[in-house]
Amino acid sequence: MKVRDRVHIVLDTKRKILSPTFIIGFQGVGLVGTMASQHLADKLKCELIGHVESEFMPPIAILHENSLTFPIRIYYCKKHNLIIITSEVPLSSDLAFEVSDDITELMKKFKSKMAYVLEGLITKDEEPDQKKISGVPSNEKVRKFLEKNKLEIIENGAILGIAGSMLLATVEKKIDSCALMAESHINIPDAMASSTVIKTLGQILGFSVDTSELDKKGADIEKKIKSITETMRKYKLGKGSDEEANKALYG
Repeated sequence: MKVRDRVHIVLDTKRKILSPTFIIGFQGVGLVGTMASQHLADKLKCELIGHVESEFMPPIAILHENSLTFPIRIYYCKKHNLIIITSEVPLSSDLAFEVSDDITELMKKFKSKMAYVLEGLITKDEEPDQKKISGVPSNEKVRKFLEKNKLEIIENGAILGIAGSMLLATVEKKIDSCALMAESHINIPDAMASSTVIKTLGQILGFSVDTSELDKKGADIEKKIKSITETMRKYKLGKGSDEEANKALYG
């Protein structure tokens, strides 16, 4: 029995699932993990097979495709033998470790083949290159696998939040895993980075998913950001009006 048992995974399926690939997408940098995992679940027409619940999570009900559902959902794609876990709520640090522990126990139960954690990556550059994907492997075997797929390996740094706790939990329980991280804007939803993560994952696993909706949303966001940046630059130089600044910020 765990010292703390505040998280419960509820499964509602009689399917016999064996050696699936897990795809994990929680709230993080640019909401990349959340957007990418939910887009995958929708486009692959995955079956909702469960959820994660805890009285210590924010009391939020999600309306998705005209149905009320839980904020942390578990999907299954029979065609590609995928389990996709997506979350639309932030988690505290201690709860992140508990959720990660329970999810990796689920991986062991199903004898998971591999786990991919989808996340955004903060860059030191002025503008992120959302087409750039980097990988963080859990062990040497996975490192070689990522290098074979021509992914750049992150050698040093820190992975914050539940993405980090998920990777640590897989290391502890000797489950092959990696993080796929796309350079992303920090404080706004980065649909373009999410699209790149999906395309990279699809190339690795051998499936194709239409990301045109994310690409369009990402292009619109980039256009808006550039407009705001340019308008505010002019404003600071005394070449723009209050009206122009307000229009750029609030539309």
